Amino acid sequence: MGEPGSGKTTLIHHVLRQLSSDTYVVHVRGSAFSGRTPFGALTFLLSELESDISSHPVLILRGLTRLIRERAEDRPVLLAVDNGEDLDDFSAMALSQMVLSRTAGLLACFRDFSRAPAEFTGLWREGILSRVDLEPLDLAETAELVSAELGGPVSGVAVADLHRHAGGNPHLLTLGCRDYRESGRVSHSGQVWVLEPHQPAPAGRVAEAVLGRLDGLTGRQLTLVRTVALSGSLPLGVALHDTDPGEVDILQEQGILAVERQSVPRIRIRNEVLASALCLSLDVSERGRLLEELRSAAAAHSLSVSEAGASPESGDADPASSVVEPSRLAVWRLDSGESLTPDAAVAAARDANSSGDPERALRFLSSREDSARTPGPLLELVSARMMRAEYGVALAALSSYRSRGKGATPLEEVRLLLTENRVLCMAATGALSGALPAGALPAGTAKKHGELLRQAEQRTAELSEAGSISRADTAALNRDMVLARAECNSNHGRFLENAAYLAPLQAAATGRDKGFRVLIGSWLCEALGMTDRQDEALELAQDVERLLAEPDVGVDDRSTSVTRIILVYLAIGALHDARRLLAQQRAQGQAALSAGMFGEVGQGLLHAYSGDAESALGCLVPAVAQLRVGGPESMIPLAAAAAAYCFALQKDSAGADAYLQLSGKASDGGPWTVRRGARHFAALADGALGSAQAARRFIELAAHDHRRGAYSYELLSLLHAVRVGDVESLDRILTVAAHQQERSPGCARRTRRGPAAMTRSC
Repeated sequence: MGEPGSGKTTLIHHVLRQLSSDTYVVHVRGSAFSGRTPFGALTFLLSELESDISSHPVLILRGLTRLIRERAEDRPVLLAVDNGEDLDDFSAMALSQMVLSRTAGLLACFRDFSRAPAEFTGLWREGILSRVDLEPLDLAETAELVSAELGGPVSGVAVADLHRHAGGNPHLLTLGCRDYRESGRVSHSGQVWVLEPHQPAPAGRVAEAVLGRLDGLTGRQLTLVRTVALSGSLPLGVALHDTDPGEVDILQEQGILAVERQSVPRIRIRNEVLASALCLSLDVSERGRLLEELRSAAAAHSLSVSEAGASPESGDADPASSVVEPSRLAVWRLDSGESLTPDAAVAAARDANSSGDPERALRFLSSREDSARTPGPLLELVSARMMRAEYGVALAALSSYRSRGKGATPLEEVRLLLTENRVLCMAATGALSGALPAGALPAGTAKKHGELLRQAEQRTAELSEAGSISRADTAALNRDMVLARAECNSNHGRFLENAAYLAPLQAAATGRDKGFRVLIGSWLCEALGMTDRQDEALELAQDVERLLAEPDVGVDDRSTSVTRIILVYLAIGALHDARRLLAQQRAQGQAALSAGMFGEVGQGLLHAYSGDAESALGCLVPAVAQLRVGGPESMIPLAAAAAAYCFALQKDSAGADAYLQLSGKASDGGPWTVRRGARHFAALADGALGSAQAARRFIELAAHDHRRGAYSYELLSLLHAVRVGDVESLDRILTVAAHQQERSPGCARRTRRGPAAMTRSC
């Protein structure tokens, strides 16, 4: 069982190749044409029978059985049936009887078993036929197939993008590889195939193959299907404005449309690959025509709702905005040659950012020249740049606004202070990418970013007291200021301060929104794990993970919190928990989001921490290649340093040196845990290469860790210092370990047995 292209026929041929040469195989293929005639699929055999036999089904069955036995010459017989659901009932009856009489074995494939002749479903129910469902390939299987098709290693982001584009269908994946290579969507970076993020996905052969499934639809059906594909989903009432309900029923029966049973029923394209192919295949004029038709239907539906006494869903000037999400509608409008109004651009960008799609947000905002001069668009523009780790570009946009921008409302004034605080906070860590205009960052400005947060707090209190902003706006600003302070402490490695700040907030956050609780919990988990409270960190991490499973946690909040928890798990040695959480995120499709912790970087670091150099390099080399093409740049030092360490473990000094140089040249900025991880692996690489300076580097790192209260990394650095020969640190290890909660039973046992046992272990 499997959809077209899932490999059914290939699997049958593979099985037939494995059979011994003395097996007699009868190939039978169903088709729409032969299915119209009794015994149509067996015509090639019927022509060998005497004419008087073909007058009765029983005689035909006897004649076919005798003919096959004669040809088999006492060899075992196998009936190999392709497209079994297209067999006519008489052919299916004849084949089934041969199986029941033990004349032959049967190997058959079906696209849709619900359409199979009753004789075959009966064999299955009686246990005579075993059923194997060929599911779409998962990411790991897709990676293996794509690597074979492209002839080399492929980055995880490229694999995930192809997997989404082809739906894990083997045949479509092979077509997609050709489309991507020819269009430049994937290209070579060194020896690795990487995804070019600014090159659009082509329609190509995949769309051609998938759209063939729509052959035979009426014009009205095709219009409906295309409109639903562009919309993402539509209220059933709007879809039925110009379409007969029977048409929708037919499209449901054919497996093209699905109805989502909500308070307001909505229809969508059942197959995401088909929906994507439909969108890619439409030109500007066709998109525009469909949009105008949807506007008419939406306006009529809104009017009927109003007449029935209910309020329309939206007061936007565009009727389509009441039935299509802002970001989807904005894409549709731009692809139809329309422009976006300022309000529509901001609403669409906000929707895209909240969905974790900053690329779309930037597209909407870049369609208007005034985006960087008006507070509303600017805030979304900077948010998108920050999500892409383009801190220098974000700072340049803020600087441009400060010199040429228009006036802001009191609420926007506070939000601008918070946004500038976030950008300058990252600038203070050294995380700037992109060229900055002269004077954009005067000396010492970044170090004063905390003053902006204090100004925001003071201004919010003044506005609230004066009644200039609502209680809801005050609560939202206070929420954002809490998160900004927690993020700032984390970025600069102030974990003791963050633990003291967040603990009472987390305890009182039960009634707050889940996104806030997830963020606060993950930052507190990091603070506890980096200091001396690892057991509390693990317990809290489990609570945060349970919250992450809730559907109403935003994509960006979810991804940043998971990344933070994974880094904590790795730092404190909870490798099993890191492996479990990474696998969970990959199963949920999160690997497609970025080249960061969900994909190969996370897997590579896990293998590197475990000392599995070969597996780690299989992840880290493609990941570094992808990061150099599409970012985020702040992850390059960590991924490259971990790769250098693994090359050093394999005694490949040239590879280790090359990746150490790559790590050193990249921008040394970003969250403290990422920067500290890069330094850790760079020191490990020195030690594995036999550098005489390795022990000194670990001692220096431990001293820095101690000063900022990062006791987990302090202990880790001291252990590695002893490992490379500095036995003088043994007493200090015992002192540090004595103050930490026992996360690692092995480490606890070694410290209790004393310095000699610790030396042997290291």
